[in-house]
Amino acid sequence: MAAVVVVGAGGLGGPIALAVAAAGRPVIVVDDDVVELSNLHRQVHFTMADLGRPKAEVLAARAGAGARAVVARFPALPADLGPVAAIVDGSDDPPTKFAVAAWARARGVPAVIAAALRYGGNVFAGGPDDACYACLFEEPPAEAPSCGEAGVLGPVVGWVGGVAAAAVLARLDDRAPAGATIWVLDDLRRGGAARTLAIAPRAGCECREAA
Repeated sequence: MAAVVVVGAGGLGGPIALAVAAAGRPVIVVDDDVVELSNLHRQVHFTMADLGRPKAEVLAARAGAGARAVVARFPALPADLGPVAAIVDGSDDPPTKFAVAAWARARGVPAVIAAALRYGGNVFAGGPDDACYACLFEEPPAEAPSCGEAGVLGPVVGWVGGVAAAAVLARLDDRAPAGATIWVLDDLRRGGAARTLAIAPRAGCECREAA
Protein backbone atom coordinates (compact mmCIF):
# COMPACT_ATOMS: atom_id res chain seq x y z
CA MET A 1 0.00 0.00 0.00
CA ALA A 2 1.33 3.46 -0.91
CA ALA A 3 2.35 5.62 2.05
CA VAL A 4 1.08 8.94 3.35
CA VAL A 5 3.97 11.39 3.76
CA VAL A 6 3.68 13.62 6.83
CA VAL A 7 5.98 16.64 6.65
CA GLY A 8 6.73 17.94 10.13
CA ALA A 9 6.73 15.87 13.29
CA GLY A 10 5.69 18.61 15.70
CA GLY A 11 2.38 19.67 17.16
CA LEU A 12 0.44 19.16 13.93
CA GLY A 13 2.43 16.31 12.43
CA GLY A 14 2.10 14.20 15.56
CA PRO A 15 -1.68 13.80 15.64
CA ILE A 16 -1.80 13.58 11.84
CA ALA A 17 0.72 10.74 11.64
CA LEU A 18 -0.80 8.82 14.55
CA ALA A 19 -4.35 9.11 13.20
CA VAL A 20 -3.37 8.10 9.66
CA ALA A 21 -1.35 5.13 10.96
CA ALA A 22 -4.24 4.08 13.22
CA ALA A 23 -6.45 4.00 10.11
CA GLY A 24 -4.15 1.36 8.64
CA ARG A 25 -2.14 3.53 6.25
CA PRO A 26 1.68 3.34 6.17
CA VAL A 27 3.27 6.64 7.15
CA ILE A 28 6.55 8.34 6.24
CA VAL A 29 7.50 11.11 8.68
CA VAL A 30 9.81 13.83 7.32
CA ASP A 31 11.55 16.20 9.75
CA ASP A 32 15.09 17.22 10.69
CA ASP A 33 14.51 18.67 14.16
CA VAL A 34 15.09 17.17 17.60
CA VAL A 35 12.76 17.10 20.59
CA GLU A 36 13.19 20.05 22.96
CA LEU A 37 11.69 20.81 26.34
CA SER A 38 9.80 23.82 24.93
CA ASN A 39 7.94 21.48 22.54
CA LEU A 40 6.30 19.25 25.10
CA HIS A 41 3.25 21.36 26.01
CA ARG A 42 1.94 21.13 22.42
CA GLN A 43 3.67 18.00 21.13
CA VAL A 44 2.17 15.40 23.41
CA HIS A 45 3.49 12.47 21.36
CA PHE A 46 6.90 13.24 22.93
CA THR A 47 8.02 12.82 26.54
CA MET A 48 10.95 13.92 28.68
CA ALA A 49 12.70 10.68 27.74
CA ASP A 50 12.73 11.82 24.10
CA LEU A 51 14.64 15.08 24.62
CA GLY A 52 17.43 15.44 22.09
CA ARG A 53 16.20 12.62 19.87
CA PRO A 54 15.17 13.18 16.20
CA LYS A 55 11.47 13.99 16.07
CA ALA A 56 10.90 11.99 12.87
CA GLU A 57 12.38 8.84 14.37
CA VAL A 58 10.43 9.11 17.62
CA LEU A 59 7.12 9.82 15.89
CA ALA A 60 7.60 7.03 13.34
CA ALA A 61 8.28 4.60 16.18
CA ARG A 62 5.11 5.75 17.98
CA ALA A 63 3.08 5.35 14.78
CA GLY A 64 3.92 1.64 14.79
CA ALA A 65 4.69 -0.98 12.18
CA GLY A 66 4.82 0.29 8.63
CA ALA A 67 5.92 3.80 9.61
CA ARG A 68 9.38 5.09 8.78
CA ALA A 69 11.36 8.26 9.36
CA VAL A 70 13.22 10.42 6.87
CA VAL A 71 15.48 13.13 8.31
CA ALA A 72 15.43 15.99 5.79
CA ARG A 73 15.82 19.74 6.07
CA PHE A 74 12.93 22.01 5.07
CA PRO A 75 11.87 23.33 2.63
CA ALA A 76 13.68 20.77 0.46
CA LEU A 77 11.88 17.43 0.23
CA PRO A 78 13.35 14.08 -0.83
CA ALA A 79 12.73 13.37 -4.50
CA ASP A 80 12.12 9.65 -4.08
CA LEU A 81 10.11 8.35 -1.14
CA GLY A 82 8.75 5.29 -2.90
CA PRO A 83 5.03 4.87 -3.67
CA VAL A 84 3.11 7.80 -2.15
CA ALA A 85 -0.69 8.06 -1.92
CA ALA A 86 -0.82 11.60 -0.48
CA ILE A 87 1.28 14.18 1.34
CA VAL A 88 0.29 16.20 4.41
CA ASP A 89 2.13 19.27 5.64
CA GLY A 90 2.19 20.01 9.35
CA SER A 91 5.33 22.14 9.33
CA ASP A 92 5.76 25.56 10.91
CA ASP A 93 7.33 27.08 7.79
CA PRO A 94 5.42 28.81 4.94
CA PRO A 95 8.03 28.07 2.21
CA THR A 96 7.77 24.39 3.13
CA LYS A 97 4.01 24.45 2.65
CA PHE A 98 4.44 25.79 -0.88
CA ALA A 99 7.18 23.21 -1.54
CA VAL A 100 4.83 20.45 -0.39
CA ALA A 101 2.09 21.73 -2.71
CA ALA A 102 4.51 21.77 -5.65
CA TRP A 103 5.88 18.32 -4.77
CA ALA A 104 2.34 16.89 -4.70
CA ARG A 105 1.37 18.52 -7.98
CA ALA A 106 4.51 17.26 -9.73
CA ARG A 107 3.75 13.70 -8.59
CA GLY A 108 0.00 13.77 -9.14
CA VAL A 109 -1.02 13.08 -5.54
CA PRO A 110 -3.41 14.87 -3.15
CA ALA A 111 -2.00 17.46 -0.76
CA VAL A 112 -3.32 18.48 2.66
CA ILE A 113 -1.65 21.50 4.25
CA ALA A 114 -2.33 22.43 7.87
CA ALA A 115 -1.42 25.54 9.84
CA ALA A 116 -1.99 26.56 13.46
CA LEU A 117 -1.15 29.68 15.43
CA ARG A 118 -2.31 31.06 18.75
CA TYR A 119 -5.97 29.92 19.08
CA GLY A 120 -6.88 28.64 15.63
CA GLY A 121 -5.70 27.50 12.23
CA ASN A 122 -6.69 26.22 8.83
CA VAL A 123 -6.49 23.09 6.68
CA PHE A 124 -6.25 23.11 2.88
CA ALA A 125 -6.97 19.94 0.89
CA GLY A 126 -6.89 19.39 -2.84
CA GLY A 127 -6.31 16.77 -5.50
CA PRO A 128 -3.74 16.99 -8.30
CA ASP A 129 -6.28 18.44 -10.75
CA ASP A 130 -7.85 20.88 -8.28
CA ALA A 131 -6.92 24.42 -7.36
CA CYS A 132 -3.61 24.33 -5.49
CA TYR A 133 -2.29 25.98 -2.34
CA ALA A 134 -0.71 28.76 -4.43
CA CYS A 135 -4.08 29.46 -6.06
CA LEU A 136 -5.23 30.56 -2.62
CA PHE A 137 -2.19 32.19 -1.01
CA GLU A 138 -0.11 32.94 -4.17
CA GLU A 139 3.31 32.99 -2.44
CA PRO A 140 4.91 32.63 1.00
CA PRO A 141 4.70 35.77 3.15
CA ALA A 142 7.88 37.81 3.51
CA GLU A 143 7.58 37.51 7.28
CA ALA A 144 5.44 35.11 9.28
CA PRO A 145 5.70 34.34 13.02
CA SER A 146 6.30 30.74 14.04
CA CYS A 147 4.47 28.95 16.83
CA GLY A 148 7.58 29.40 18.95
CA GLU A 149 7.49 33.16 18.39
CA ALA A 150 3.75 33.89 18.47
CA GLY A 151 2.64 30.93 20.59
CA VAL A 152 -0.08 28.36 20.09
CA LEU A 153 -2.56 26.93 22.57
CA GLY A 154 -1.62 23.29 23.11
CA PRO A 155 -5.03 21.75 22.27
CA VAL A 156 -5.27 23.80 19.05
CA VAL A 157 -2.70 21.65 17.26
CA GLY A 158 -4.68 18.51 18.15
CA TRP A 159 -7.84 20.17 16.84
CA VAL A 160 -6.29 21.29 13.55
CA GLY A 161 -4.28 18.09 13.19
CA GLY A 162 -7.43 16.01 13.59
CA VAL A 163 -9.15 17.92 10.79
CA ALA A 164 -6.08 17.45 8.57
CA ALA A 165 -5.99 13.70 9.26
CA ALA A 166 -9.68 13.39 8.46
CA ALA A 167 -9.17 15.37 5.25
CA VAL A 168 -6.38 13.16 3.91
CA LEU A 169 -8.21 9.94 4.83
CA ALA A 170 -11.34 11.23 3.07
CA ARG A 171 -9.25 11.90 -0.05
CA LEU A 172 -7.78 8.40 0.04
CA ASP A 173 -11.19 6.79 0.60
CA ASP A 174 -12.93 8.83 -2.13
CA ARG A 175 -15.13 10.58 0.42
CA ALA A 176 -13.78 14.11 -0.09
CA PRO A 177 -15.85 16.95 -1.52
CA ALA A 178 -15.16 17.73 -5.16
CA GLY A 179 -12.47 20.32 -5.76
CA ALA A 180 -10.11 22.02 -3.34
CA THR A 181 -11.34 23.02 0.11
CA ILE A 182 -10.06 25.00 3.07
CA TRP A 183 -11.39 24.57 6.59
CA VAL A 184 -10.96 27.67 8.73
CA LEU A 185 -10.83 26.97 12.48
CA ASP A 186 -11.16 30.41 13.98
CA ASP A 187 -10.73 30.19 17.74
CA LEU A 188 -10.85 27.11 19.95
CA ARG A 189 -11.84 29.26 22.94
CA ARG A 190 -15.14 30.12 21.25
CA GLY A 191 -15.87 26.61 20.01
CA GLY A 192 -18.06 26.05 17.02
CA ALA A 193 -17.60 24.20 13.76
CA ALA A 194 -14.97 25.00 11.17
CA ARG A 195 -15.94 27.26 8.29
CA THR A 196 -15.63 25.39 4.99
CA LEU A 197 -14.76 27.25 1.80
CA ALA A 198 -14.41 25.89 -1.74
CA ILE A 199 -11.29 27.10 -3.57
CA ALA A 200 -11.45 27.93 -7.27
CA PRO A 201 -8.38 27.76 -9.53
CA ARG A 202 -6.59 31.10 -9.94
CA ALA A 203 -5.89 32.33 -13.45
CA GLY A 204 -2.17 32.63 -13.99
CA CYS A 205 -1.20 30.15 -11.28
CA GLU A 206 1.56 27.71 -12.25
CA CYS A 207 -0.77 24.78 -11.60
CA ARG A 208 -3.10 26.03 -14.36
CA GLU A 209 -0.23 26.59 -16.80
CA ALA A 210 1.01 23.04 -16.20
CA ALA A 211 -2.44 21.47 -16.62
